[in-house]
Amino acid sequence: MEVNVALRRVYHNHMLDYIRKEQVEIAPSEEGTVDKFYLPHPAVKKEKQGETKWGIVFDGSFHGDHLPSLNNALDMGPNLLPEILATLLRFRLYPLGILGAIGQAILQLSLNRRERDLTRIFWYRVIKDEYRNYDITRQIITYRFTRLPFGLTCSPFILSATVRELADMYKAEFPTEAALVENSTFRLTSPWARKMTIV
Repeated sequence: MEVNVALRRVYHNHMLDYIRKEQVEIAPSEEGTVDKFYLPHPAVKKEKQGETKWGIVFDGSFHGDHLPSLNNALDMGPNLLPEILATLLRFRLYPLGILGAIGQAILQLSLNRRERDLTRIFWYRVIKDEYRNYDITRQIITYRFTRLPFGLTCSPFILSATVRELADMYKAEFPTEAALVENSTFRLTSPWARKMTIV
């Protein structure tokens, strides 16, 4: 019973966060929509040092019997990250190093309107009142991502390519920073990608 309460709380908090930040939107009616895919979103738990953390993973690898998954239809793209050994060696060349993080980095990338129906999900309708409070109803409706979700095979490549493109756009104005972004950055994978249990 305690697990179910924790799981419900995680789902509600995560999904409300997506809705508040407009990272998902209510999907339009099915009429006229040719290409669509529904992403399952199982809960995952990760245990570390006796503490359990819950999360949601949008599973682009899910497929039905004899049917391809969404990830089967997507190109992974090349690895644009520099070699980690070279990055570590360059890191040791200077007395100071800079570490940073972009919160929900992949979710910062907008998804083209024509491709949003490939990232549909089912969840409860949420109603916002005049005081900006959110109430979760019992009606299940279809949402779709407005941002690139984590869990698609192409998401890491698109993030790396976007960061490189931004560095290239501003290299005349910031040549040192652009070179550092291109040659000396390394992205860690999500903590949910390692040692997780689907429930």
